[in-house]
Formats: sequence, structure tokens, C-alpha cells
Amino acid sequence: MNNNRSSRHENKEKKVNRLYNLLIAVVAVLIVFVGGTMILGNKDKSDNQAETTQNNPQTNDQKTDKTAKKDDDSSKDDQATDDQATDDQRSKDDQSSEDDQVTDEESNDSDSQAEVEKNPEPGVAERKVDPSWDSVGTSQDAPAATYKKGSTDWNEMLKAVGEGSGISPSNMTVWRLGNNGGVGKAVATVSPKGNSSTKYRVQIEWVDGEGWKPAVVDKLQ
Repeated sequence: MNNNRSSRHENKEKKVNRLYNLLIAVVAVLIVFVGGTMILGNKDKSDNQAETTQNNPQTNDQKTDKTAKKDDDSSKDDQATDDQATDDQRSKDDQSSEDDQVTDEESNDSDSQAEVEKNPEPGVAERKVDPSWDSVGTSQDAPAATYKKGSTDWNEMLKAVGEGSGISPSNMTVWRLGNNGGVGKAVATVSPKGNSSTKYRVQIEWVDGEGWKPAVVDKLQ
């Protein structure tokens, strides 16, 4: 009796073991099948993409052409900008040259009006009379004729002296300023500050309602 039970128990365990082994085999087959399917699927997808790229080389060429065209357009824009800047600079240079020419012509016209005499008398290297000299303006009804340094009349006379000599009153050393034969006539001897070797003798005249103006400028030796 015990032997029969033992035999049945062993048979049952054998059946269970066979069932386990069968299930394990089935699972292993499924794993291999699924894995192989995934690998083959990815390979087919890669092959399809490569084939699509190979069958459509025009797409890549179009992209390359668009990039090249964009670079070419950018280069043309840069060249156009450079050309415009060059044209603008050339226009400015031409305008500056024209302005300089006008200034030179005006200067030459002024010099052509001036009468210059070399060595007119002993001690005078050059004498200049220029019709373009104008009155410097005034706040006085008539010259004071006091020759008081710092007065309105004094400052206006120095302004006229500077007009003739070309020396600014602020940069002027005044050696003499006094009467020149009448109330409306004066004469000054001046030089640039720091350059006493260059002296000018400037004769000025009074113009009613307009103030003092240069009349004769001598560059002294």
C-alpha cells in the first residue's frame, strides 16, 4: 500500500517537472522570437532610411544649393554695403575738396585785392593795403581819443589792429598805441606774444557809425 502511494507521488512530481521544463522552453522560444523580430525590424528601418536617402540625392543637393545661395546672397549684401560706404566716403571727400577749393579761391581773391609793396622805406620789409578790410563795429558815437588801456575805445582799436595784423588781441603784445595825426587816426606797434622779433605797425582809421578799421599794415624789419 505504501509502495503504491510512493509510486504515484513520484509520477506526479515527474509530470510537474516536465510541465515546468516545457514552460521554460516555451518562454525561451518566445524571448528569442521577440528579440529577433526587434533586431530585424530596426535593421529594416535603417535600410529603408538609407535607401530613401540614396534614392533622393536631389534633396541633399537642394539643401546644399540653398545654403550656397544664402551665403552668396550674404556676400552680395556685404559687397553692396561696402560699395555704398565707399561711394559715401568718396562723396564726402569730393565735397571736402570742393569746399577747400572754394576757400582757397576766396583767399586768393582777397590776396589779389591787397596791394603789397616790398621795402617801401627803411625799416619796413613789407607794406600792405587791403580794400577788403572792414570796420570792426562799435558801441561809441565817436572815438574817445584818450588811449586809456582797458577802455572801450582801446579795446575796439586793438580789435582793428588785430584785423590788419592777423594777431588776436588775446595773443598780442602792444608796444605802442597812440595818435596818428588826428582824432580819427591811430597807430599801433604790436607783435605775437613770445615772438618779439616779428613786429607790425598798423595804422587804423575811424569810420562814423562803424568803428575802427585797418588802413595800412607794415611788417617791420
